[in-house]
Amino acid sequence: MKNLASIDKLFDSIKTSFWFIPILMVVTSIVSAWLMVWIDHAQAWGRLDWLKFLYQTDQDTLLSLVNTIAASMITVTSIAFSITIVTLTLASSQFGPRLIRNFMDDRGTQLVLGTFISNFSYCVVLIYCMSLDSNQGIKMGLSIIWCLLATLCSVFILIYFIHHVARSIQADNVINEICHEINRSVEPLYFSEQASSTQNSLEGHFVHSLSIETKHSGYLQVLSCQTLCQLAQTHDMLVEFHWRPGDLINKHAELAVLKSHKPIADDLQNEINQCCVIGSIRTPIQDPEYAIHQMVEIAVRALSTGVNDPYTAITCVDKLCLVLCDLATHKLHQGLHYDGNGVLRLKRRPYDFSGLANSAFDQIRQYAQDSVAVTIRLLESLHRIAIATDKTDIHHVLREQLKAIQEIKQKAQYTVKDSQDFDKSVHKLERELLVKAESC
Repeated sequence: MKNLASIDKLFDSIKTSFWFIPILMVVTSIVSAWLMVWIDHAQAWGRLDWLKFLYQTDQDTLLSLVNTIAASMITVTSIAFSITIVTLTLASSQFGPRLIRNFMDDRGTQLVLGTFISNFSYCVVLIYCMSLDSNQGIKMGLSIIWCLLATLCSVFILIYFIHHVARSIQADNVINEICHEINRSVEPLYFSEQASSTQNSLEGHFVHSLSIETKHSGYLQVLSCQTLCQLAQTHDMLVEFHWRPGDLINKHAELAVLKSHKPIADDLQNEINQCCVIGSIRTPIQDPEYAIHQMVEIAVRALSTGVNDPYTAITCVDKLCLVLCDLATHKLHQGLHYDGNGVLRLKRRPYDFSGLANSAFDQIRQYAQDSVAVTIRLLESLHRIAIATDKTDIHHVLREQLKAIQEIKQKAQYTVKDSQDFDKSVHKLERELLVKAESC
């Protein structure tokens, strides 16, 4: 059975690397160089009047030109890598080391680095071929014009790269990119309609069970629910999975319990373990709380004494508010997965609004005790979420957050004006919650 969990993890590792796209581009450039040289060897293009000047140019001059281009390309490549390292260092110190992953996932930077390295590789292959063919009287034409076009493109790409780096390290753009990543992580949590007329649970009839232990310790990064359901359907069993992506699992801990009407083969231990990926770090692949923590980390750093940037923290609160408003209007998946016949095959720990909201607001609230502006923006965000939904369980979460913020107010020393603004925001939220409660 195809191991979708490992495939997802491999795809994420490739996507957040600086080597995959550049290597593909280098291989492509080498193949292109050999292809262009082969076309020049055929000498078909040399018969065209508008290309004759290429083949009539002194080959030693062209070789010197390609040598110069190769030297300039390796110089520009080193500059591009230096700028990238400086950007990563700045991002690590300003936004947090966990944000380096987001910068490495930048497709623009990967393509720029790949362009410069591939152009250098093309020139190296071309120099080698021109050195071999100089004694045979074979002249290069199309290969040279392709090299010149690639060099011209590299000039514009260098300008784009400088502009791109300047934009990528701006706090608002970083926060916006993280918000997109949070939305991607949260979207799979939304409940999609399944076959309801035939859904049934035969848990009470199961007489055989098998405990599955983990083989490694670390964070659960990827869980392939689809593969688990297929496996459970094949062996006519129910899988009760005790963990969810982002959880820290110790070695030999009980990963899941298999339940079935008939004896369960022990070799399913390996197959169940292969349906998940356990690693040394958390990733936002299937872990929305970690994606939220990335945003929270920026806000907390902005509220630190050394930075003292409440505007960045307010922007983070606004983005988190938008995510939670969207969450509040959707029904979240309850962690129950059925097969095509409507039979329950997988139970897993679900995410809920309470956990995600607490992950988003708790630390910001704690670090914003001395920032009236951020505290009031938290209240305004809670008010916006209250307007977005009529769900009583979500309103209960909002009341808990409101109570925690009010406790901070009692210990803090606000000016009269700040206290008035604070109380005004509290009254708006309380009134909205009261109206929603009366309408339910």
